[in-house]
Amino acid sequence: MKSFSSLPRRVRATAIHVLVSACVAVLASLLVFVVWYPSPYGALTGGTGLFVLLMSVDLVLGPVLTAVVANAAKPSKELLRDIAVIACLQVAAFAYGIHTIAIARPVIAAFEVDRLRVVTAVEIEAAKLPEAPEGLRTLSWTGPRLIAARKPTAGDEAFRAMTLGLGGVDLSMVPAYWTPYDEMRADVLRVSRPAAVLAAHYPEAAKALANVAARANVNPDDLRFLPLVSRRASWVALIAQPDARIVGHLPLDGFF
Repeated sequence: MKSFSSLPRRVRATAIHVLVSACVAVLASLLVFVVWYPSPYGALTGGTGLFVLLMSVDLVLGPVLTAVVANAAKPSKELLRDIAVIACLQVAAFAYGIHTIAIARPVIAAFEVDRLRVVTAVEIEAAKLPEAPEGLRTLSWTGPRLIAARKPTAGDEAFRAMTLGLGGVDLSMVPAYWTPYDEMRADVLRVSRPAAVLAAHYPEAAKALANVAARANVNPDDLRFLPLVSRRASWVALIAQPDARIVGHLPLDGFF
C-alpha cells in the first residue's frame, strides 16, 4: 500500500482539504444543532436545510477547486498561492452561511392565545426590544426562550395589533406584548387539550406519546398538547400538568 506522501499531489491536496473541511463541518454542526437550534427547532424553522446547504457548498467548493489547481507540474509557490485564494473564498462563503443561519435562529417559543409560536431573530425588530419587560430585552443565543404573548387591551392597542396581524406580524413578534411564561401557565392549561385526543386522532402516535410521558415521569392522563407553529412547519408541544411545563414535541398537526 502506498504511503500518503507517495500519492499524487492532486490526491494529497484534495484529501487534506476534505479532512479540514469535514472537521470544520463537525464543529459547525455542534454550534448550530446543540446551541442555536436544539431539537426540534432545526426542523421547525428550516435550520437543518440551511445547514445542509452551507455544508454542501463548503465540502464541495474548496476541495473541488483544490483538485483543479493542484497540478503536479505547478511550482509549489504558485500552488500555495492558489490554495490560499481558494481558502479565502471558502472562508467567506462559510462566514456568510453561518451569519445567515445565526440570524434565522429561533429565539423565543411564545404561548399565543391557543398555540405556541416559534419566532426567529430575523422576525423581531431589534429596535423594539426595549419595549419588552425587563429580563426579556435580549435575544437568546442558546435556543428559544419560553415566554408568553399577552392579548392586547381594548382601544388603540387592539387596533394596532390587528393592523400588525394583517401585515403578517404576530403578537409573539412584538416585544411590547411579551410576558413571562409563568404568568400564563393557567391559560396554557385551560386552552390545551388532553393528549388522549391527539392519540385518538393519530393512533400511530400513541406509542410516542407514551414514551414522552415515561421519559418525563408524567402520568399519561396528565399529558396535554398545544399546536407548535413556525413560519415553516406545524408540530405539537406536549405539556404536563399541573405546571404546564413542556416535556416533548411531535411532528403532528395540532389543528383539528
